[in-house]
Amino acid sequence: QTSGQCGNNLYWTLSDSTLTITGFGAMYDYKYGETPWYSENTSISAISLPQGLTHIGDYAFYYCRSLTSITFPNRVTSIGSDAFFYCSSLSSMVVEEGNTTYDSRDNCNAIIKTASNTLIAGCQNTIIPNSVTSIGEYAFWNCSSLTSIVIPDGVTGIGYSAFINCSSLTSIVIGNSVTSIEEEAFSYCSS
Repeated sequence: QTSGQCGNNLYWTLSDSTLTITGFGAMYDYKYGETPWYSENTSISAISLPQGLTHIGDYAFYYCRSLTSITFPNRVTSIGSDAFFYCSSLSSMVVEEGNTTYDSRDNCNAIIKTASNTLIAGCQNTIIPNSVTSIGEYAFWNCSSLTSIVIPDGVTGIGYSAFINCSSLTSIVIGNSVTSIEEEAFSYCSS
């Protein structure tokens, strides 16, 4: 299958390793590994999202291991659970200017929930801004290309399994304001 529907008014096509989504509205939520393009995930290296996209579904880009960058339209107001699970090659995550729910301030290569200053998704080139106050649950889950991270002094909490299975992570600097590190925050960081 190379095309189909992924929301009431959203459609997808897959051509030459590029997944293109068109239309407007909310993307469906998917179960673990059940997106319609799942069988091709390992070869998807680019994703084009429409300006009218408002919700990215659960597990939407699960296991897109060749994906290196993604830009989020400014109308996205919710991102589902584990939307970027096992996207181990991601090096750039950008939220377009004007988004009132999420941002990627200071060219940080991450998604930050603006109201709470919580980093909810990061990648191998993430630089956590000083204005971030917490690292969310599973924020770097299976980010196997991440080799080092500096958690700045503004961060007070590191969420459950925030860096779980970051198998190449060899250096972590934790700022002096961190007062809470949840369970399994660094589980399976084998390096």
